[in-house]
Amino acid sequence: MKRSLWLSIAAFVLGAGLLVAAGFAGAATGKVAATKGGTMKMNMSGTDVDFTDPSLAYGTISWQIEFATALKLYNYPDKDAPAGGRLQPEGASSFPIVSKDGKTYTIPVKSGYKFSDGSAVTAQNYVFAMNRALSPTMQSPAATFMTTIQGAQAVIDGKAKTASGITVKGNKIVIKLIQPDGGILAKLGMPFFQALKTNLALDKQGVSVYPTAGPYTITERTIGRHITVKKNTHYTGKRPANVDTFDITVNTNLDQSLLQVKAGQADYDMGGLPATAHADLGQQFGLNKGRYFVHPLVETDYVALNNSGSAFQSATMRQAANNAIDRPGMLRVRGAYAGKRTVQILPPGMGGFQRTKAYPLTGPNYAKAKTLAGSNCKTVKLWTTTTPTGVNLGQVFKFNLSQIGCDVQVKLFQGFQIYTAAGQKGADFDAAIVGWNQDYPDPYDFLDVLLNGDNIHDSNNNNLAYFNVASMNKRLAAANKLSGDKRYDTYGKIDVDITKNYAPWAAYDNRNEREFVSARTGGYLFQPANASADLDTFFLK
Repeated sequence: MKRSLWLSIAAFVLGAGLLVAAGFAGAATGKVAATKGGTMKMNMSGTDVDFTDPSLAYGTISWQIEFATALKLYNYPDKDAPAGGRLQPEGASSFPIVSKDGKTYTIPVKSGYKFSDGSAVTAQNYVFAMNRALSPTMQSPAATFMTTIQGAQAVIDGKAKTASGITVKGNKIVIKLIQPDGGILAKLGMPFFQALKTNLALDKQGVSVYPTAGPYTITERTIGRHITVKKNTHYTGKRPANVDTFDITVNTNLDQSLLQVKAGQADYDMGGLPATAHADLGQQFGLNKGRYFVHPLVETDYVALNNSGSAFQSATMRQAANNAIDRPGMLRVRGAYAGKRTVQILPPGMGGFQRTKAYPLTGPNYAKAKTLAGSNCKTVKLWTTTTPTGVNLGQVFKFNLSQIGCDVQVKLFQGFQIYTAAGQKGADFDAAIVGWNQDYPDPYDFLDVLLNGDNIHDSNNNNLAYFNVASMNKRLAAANKLSGDKRYDTYGKIDVDITKNYAPWAAYDNRNEREFVSARTGGYLFQPANASADLDTFFLK
């Protein structure tokens, strides 16, 4: 899903047996009937959202909020796995009618939904959202997902205002593709393409507050300080909406916030938990038993090695960094209960995953790293975040690279600001500690979205390694035309090839999500497609 806020979701390899023994596989017990109403007090420690604008928001926490506020054509239900990972019609009245050649989708739109300002939702609202995301004014990361639609590239290039392949016929949306795209419905299930008012401004800085058509709506945002989310009183759908108001204070302190949640002064921290807290929380409350929760993600944390920067322009230097990085050390920074080490792009839960042992998992291989680097490593400009976890991860990486002769200079960013800064083409960094969680279960979402050089633009880039190899771009484009086992096998081979021979990342872990709620909070549900707690199902006891 997105840009992953790895700063507070720690990981330490404890082994599957211990996790199961501790209750990792168990469901929450002692369920209490949901009550309605009240204000849930929440913190967002160490960060603010990247955006609340639906065409720009791409952080895990942004999407957690939008899962509650958006009305999408196709969405995931408010249920745990496996049902919660299965796409179903929401704003659409049924699944689409697909032409025999797989290139035309006809989607009937359900009537009766209303925006939070009381106006009706129509097919035009979804079409507007798609074209808004394509607009070069917005520089939306969503444009990457729409290039298989006829006329989409013309809008991206500024040659047209709307995509010729997206039209409305009565209450139906017709989408015409240039080639079959088996992931199109999953793409439409992303918040980028929710119903939007057709007069919503085009603004690359983002619109913070706007009418929405889901169970909730954002009523106030003071950037860097506060967000208020309230019930959409005009919502007539079937999704739950128990709490009246989510009162969110952003950029709070992780340690103070933990004490507040323990004492019931706050109910939940969207930003996460201190790395040092997890062992005690697991021992005190158990896992998945009502207050402290651990769930696996389809996610990869990595150091993006800027291929266009001065330090890591050569694949040899990037391979040297991959051999120097201390993956167990990076995990120890994160605390207890949450993940496994990795060296590659695709996480184990993703279709096409083929394990490679290209780089060391058990610790750095400085001898090999020094041989590869020679005397070529000089200054390395490393970007990480201001949280204790971010700072400590930076220190581990700095020490690792100092062992092969690099002078690592660390620059700190607050939360998701690192993605905004690194996403600017030409940004002055050599390495950035970041992460990525799936948008939907397809390897395209990792390999193509994050590493296809054809998707690099002026701002809001997801390809933070600025990896741009023409032959690989062509292989990725060809892989996206495939389906079934052949698609997965092809993407898996590309993953191994890129990891071994190009090394644009130094990947180091695949994480779990870990969350903690107050004693008065009920209804916790880990929504697997959204990869976080479902705000809709929360209630106050």
